[in-house]
Amino acid sequence: MDDNIIFDLKTKDEDLIILFSQWKEEATTYHDELLRHQKISEQYYIGNQTDKEFVAPHNSNVVENRVFESVETMTPIATANAHQFVAVPGNDNEISMKKAENVQKVLGAKYEDLGIQEKLETITRKIMLYRFGVLKWVWSEVHDDVDVLEIDPRLILIPKVKIDPNSPEFPYVIEKQEYAYNEMEEYFPKAELDELSEYGETGTGKSSTDYPKLKRTYIVYEVTTNEMKAWFSSGQVLDKRENPYWDFKGQDKKTRDPLPGRTRYKIRTEKVFRNHLNRPTKEYVFFTAFKVLDEPIGSVSLVEVGIPIQDAINVQKRRIIDNLRVMGNGQVIMDNDAMSEEESLNITDEPGLVIRGEGAASQGKVKREAGVPLPNGHFENLSHSEQVFDNIMGTHSATRGVANAKTLGQDILSRQQDFSRIDLITRVLNRGMGLVANGLVQLMKMYYTEIHVIPVLGVDSSIEFIKMLGSDIEDNTVIKVKTGQTLQMDEVSTHNEAIQLWQLQAIDPVTLFERLKFPNPEKSAERLLMWKQGQLDQETQAKIALAQAGAAAGAQAKAQELSTKGTEQGTQGRGVETPMNVIQRAMSAMGGTAPVAPGTPNI
Repeated sequence: MDDNIIFDLKTKDEDLIILFSQWKEEATTYHDELLRHQKISEQYYIGNQTDKEFVAPHNSNVVENRVFESVETMTPIATANAHQFVAVPGNDNEISMKKAENVQKVLGAKYEDLGIQEKLETITRKIMLYRFGVLKWVWSEVHDDVDVLEIDPRLILIPKVKIDPNSPEFPYVIEKQEYAYNEMEEYFPKAELDELSEYGETGTGKSSTDYPKLKRTYIVYEVTTNEMKAWFSSGQVLDKRENPYWDFKGQDKKTRDPLPGRTRYKIRTEKVFRNHLNRPTKEYVFFTAFKVLDEPIGSVSLVEVGIPIQDAINVQKRRIIDNLRVMGNGQVIMDNDAMSEEESLNITDEPGLVIRGEGAASQGKVKREAGVPLPNGHFENLSHSEQVFDNIMGTHSATRGVANAKTLGQDILSRQQDFSRIDLITRVLNRGMGLVANGLVQLMKMYYTEIHVIPVLGVDSSIEFIKMLGSDIEDNTVIKVKTGQTLQMDEVSTHNEAIQLWQLQAIDPVTLFERLKFPNPEKSAERLLMWKQGQLDQETQAKIALAQAGAAAGAQAKAQELSTKGTEQGTQGRGVETPMNVIQRAMSAMGGTAPVAPGTPNI
């Protein structure tokens, strides 16, 4: 490799082509090495496993696709919680805080509008299958706004060096692209298209040179460094330009500094650069795990580790099915004089078959014997292989939704152990999304030269329209990414925790109903408050009624006690008059007979 050639705009095209050819040759070797493993993992994912196409027709080629099951179990768990963005203001004042809050809301809106969570699902699958995934933050000329693209890792060529591919120190990234003829005219108007010879496939197995120009597909290699981008095809430089996502030139900003006396001002001019990042960087973000060797991405994928165990599962499964077929057919044993050899050849395993022969039924000259079953060791080996596979992938039965443990606690513990494995993928996604978020802010600060209105959906379903300019993004603003709780708690555990906190009066009713997943937590909390107030009123009324009833019962008991005492006194004296006796005596005085007072002696 010629170390004297520098990849920049001042370098001649001839030298750039030489350097590109060296880079491409260096990266292709590593790319082809990765591609060989990626193809195998892909075939196992779609079910083409353990030499399935080479199995004899009379043998079973069944596949118990645990690879697909594990990948699709881990993917929704690792991407279940949407990422949340936090913008730390550059200055300690209300205006700076408000601007940072708007940046934070806009990032959250873009996360939803660009479907980033769905793209992360694809990234998660490719980490497990292809060892790495790639996102690319770009400015869309069509939508006049930021965008995030998911790039097929099989189209990425990078050198095999022990440097983090997300580091600014990483030398270059080559992306293999395909363009139609009209796209080539639009994106590379200065290129001589008729002189290009690198064509893609037409889909018919024939070279696109046999078809009109409009049906041709051109292979183009986009080479990116921190400072520059260039496009190559058929040994030609189609275009080259400085990094379009970094402000190298800046703008002049005039500031008036007051002189002594404040009657005159000194005009000061300074360069203002519309950059959020600290230095130029490539717009590619790599997601990878399991890095142990001297290479930029993972040395192995989860699926690659599980393939030998997957083969063992398939082999045992096929052997069991083949044995069941043999046991079903069994063997036919007969005496020589039961029938001729030609007649015996007509005996098959056809349902309802009638066997005719001399003494075949009465003398037992023809009989069937079942096949020999497999030893239990085969089934134990199959079960053990499945358990080992689950241990490797971190997808035991409880995580897949099949509860095989004796107790609920054992299932929950098993799920938590699996989640610790899946948490590794979650952390990889979190780190990558931090780079994507900062890249989007860089694009906003550069290209939001005119006001962009972004609708933001609030928590209470209200819509807020935020007006954003690049100048609203202050220097020193820090973007952080979080997912709240990276791992999902078991739903039962979440409910139990919420109830316990409620009993300890540690959470409010709205939070309680949110964790219990009520459809409308605020309305439920309002109804709870109204019900509790009504209950208090009822309890108060019940206490008053109880007190009144107790007082009435006490008065009646007292009166009964006095009446009993008067009767017991007999001729010893008159009894005590009650208010009722007084009323009746008054009525008697007006004309009537008044009842005698209790205990009045007869004269």
